[in-house]
Amino acid sequence: MRDKDSLELGLQADRMSEAEVALRLAEFILSLPHSGAMASVAIDGASIKVGDPIVFDIGRFMAWTGWEQIREPQFGRSARTGAYRRNDKTIRVHSRPGEGDVVAQCKKGPLVRKPGGLEYALLTAALGQALLFDVSADDIVVTAVPDTPVFRKLAEIWRSRPLVRRAGIRIALVARDGAVSGLDL
Repeated sequence: MRDKDSLELGLQADRMSEAEVALRLAEFILSLPHSGAMASVAIDGASIKVGDPIVFDIGRFMAWTGWEQIREPQFGRSARTGAYRRNDKTIRVHSRPGEGDVVAQCKKGPLVRKPGGLEYALLTAALGQALLFDVSADDIVVTAVPDTPVFRKLAEIWRSRPLVRRAGIRIALVARDGAVSGLDL
């Protein structure tokens, strides 16, 4: 995605929100040759709205990336829920964490290096949360973070750690242009 497009969408130039990381990961998984037709994405209110300002507009983002809303939120439900379709694929956005065809723990993160960076803490928290998911044996558990040099270095090291491997948690790196690395399916 070009910088101009990012600004028009209201995306911050120096960081990706959890909602953006999760939606881009779902879109990538649905693009794989043997993927199913539907992915569920859990998005909580804190990842799209902080106080009064909206930090990530799901409907606008989905429309910009070619997804058409096919089901409006139900009465009394959050405006962040709904279903979106592109061709024969559907992304269902809900607010129930740890549920759906794709179980992913996504973390926001800085796209540019800053003093006192939070990458280590964010990836540690994401891995810890992923350990607590209620999953079945055939679920793929993915921790996804923005694709930056610091996250990339941490992911390369941590993917080979014995407990991460034993738990079967995959660490994916998600770029602003929608590219995903580190997720061999």
